Amino acid sequence: MNDMDENTKNNEFINHLGLEMIEESSKYAKGRIPVKAELLNPFGTMHGGVLYSLADIVAGIAAQASGNRCVTLSGSLNFLLPGTDTKYIYCEAFLERMGKHTAVYRVEIKDDEGKLLDTGTFTYFAI
Repeated sequence: MNDMDENTKNNEFINHLGLEMIEESSKYAKGRIPVKAELLNPFGTMHGGVLYSLADIVAGIAAQASGNRCVTLSGSLNFLLPGTDTKYIYCEAFLERMGKHTAVYRVEIKDDEGKLLDTGTFTYFAI
């Protein structure tokens, strides 16, 4: 499956989301979650908080792949389109800058067909 550290693999919230990592390195990471009823908002689309969490977790896994323990300094997510008629929601994190103590990732969230649903930026601090 993947090389997520034990703390991440055993995290109940991550397991509740059903996160499956597809690829991970310090420069790029990709993961997906299944669309399931308990993750939907009242309108029947993926809840924004779930999407934000997905982006934060996938980018955070990339940041930690550098060998550092990292915490989120800031994050922003632009909700462009709702996730409908898709089995999975995918998130990709792309390294924008790796500094001595901070790392910045651009994220893209897409559906099964590769349609861009959300974009954002997340910054991590190496502790």
